Amino acid sequence: MKNFRVETPHGSVVFSADSPNPRVLAIHGFLRQADQLLPWRERIPGLGFVHLPGHSNAPDLSEVSVPAWAASLDAMMDVFEQPPLLIAESLGAVIAMHLRSRALIAVEPLLSTHSLWPLHRAIRRLRAQGVEVRADHEALFGRPFTDVLTRIRAPTLVLAGMEPLLPPRPVEGAPSLLSDEDFAAYAGHRLVEARRIPGGHALLDESPGQVIEAAAGFMARHGYLG
Repeated sequence: MKNFRVETPHGSVVFSADSPNPRVLAIHGFLRQADQLLPWRERIPGLGFVHLPGHSNAPDLSEVSVPAWAASLDAMMDVFEQPPLLIAESLGAVIAMHLRSRALIAVEPLLSTHSLWPLHRAIRRLRAQGVEVRADHEALFGRPFTDVLTRIRAPTLVLAGMEPLLPPRPVEGAPSLLSDEDFAAYAGHRLVEARRIPGGHALLDESPGQVIEAAAGFMARHGYLG
């Protein structure tokens, strides 16, 4: 893969792909790296990756906010001959819902933020281990993402885990970060199909087979035939 840098009003954004016009792009989540999704290239040949600002050695933008990140990644879409199909997880899926695309598979896209106890627990553990978690990145979760429901502009498949978010409890890994109310809000959107599948928040790692099974028909309907 090659790294491609696109200049936007907020700064440079970066994607990695075999060509400058990938058919499918993946967007990783908060505190994740694109490299962690590399095994997905075995399931989706030619898959490329978008790097969230300040992640995966990608540069920061001039502003750390969901609107700035979304506007910059949407500007990136101008360089493609045809809009790609997007596969995105967690915060990356929230960003992806703002973007022009052929279609979107949104894996565990956050919505409400008042019960994100697994995320805050993970941040505390990382900091206790000496891992830096930037305060401006953590602040991205200080308000709900409900305005994304007005931003969705492409056919979207929302996949959420079956492991329930509530109540807070000791768990291995993270449960789904979508409450029943969040899931229902997505399911009620006219452009969204919503399904729960086995697993928690990290479905792309924990349940890749179930993700592909759930997404295969959707991908075929929107131009990806393998």
